[in-house]
Amino acid sequence: MTTRRVRLTADARRGQLVTEATALIARIGYHRFSIKALAEATGLTRAGVLHHVGSKEQLLLDVLTLRDTRDSAALAAAPPDARAALDAIVRRNIGQPEIVRLYTVLAAEALDPAHPAHQYFAARLRDSITAMATLLETRFPGSGEEAAIEIYAYMDGLQLNWLRNPAIDMWHHWTRFADALFAR
Repeated sequence: MTTRRVRLTADARRGQLVTEATALIARIGYHRFSIKALAEATGLTRAGVLHHVGSKEQLLLDVLTLRDTRDSAALAAAPPDARAALDAIVRRNIGQPEIVRLYTVLAAEALDPAHPAHQYFAARLRDSITAMATLLETRFPGSGEEAAIEIYAYMDGLQLNWLRNPAIDMWHHWTRFADALFAR
């Protein structure tokens, strides 16, 4: 019995490849990820995958762009209040542990300046702190940037520990931290 491959439009196939690559990279990391493994997971040849994605490095950037696009849409739908927006981010992340794992693994791997996503993560951190500081400035006049750095440091650490031990109640720990921060 032969398996029939479903014919997809180029955009649909690219979307399928980015989605599957996201899952694979989240599980095994970028350095262990291969185009061959992606081809096997999607029923394509290595050449077929490369035809749609260009290169492993371009695929990584597409995976990160997809995450950013989805996160930006979720943030745009969140209330303009800083605490409510942060609560929405945490709730969203609790519901997508595979994406949080992907981001965490890639962020750690990209500490190496030779990693293809090194500049992406450096710029994303800078931009995220700036955006969060702007949102926090009315609540923490003159120290919005410091508060943003504290929040990102806490969130990153909490998420890392939650990924290691899913029994950790991320929402409980986040609300305790945020309650104390916003009570200042």
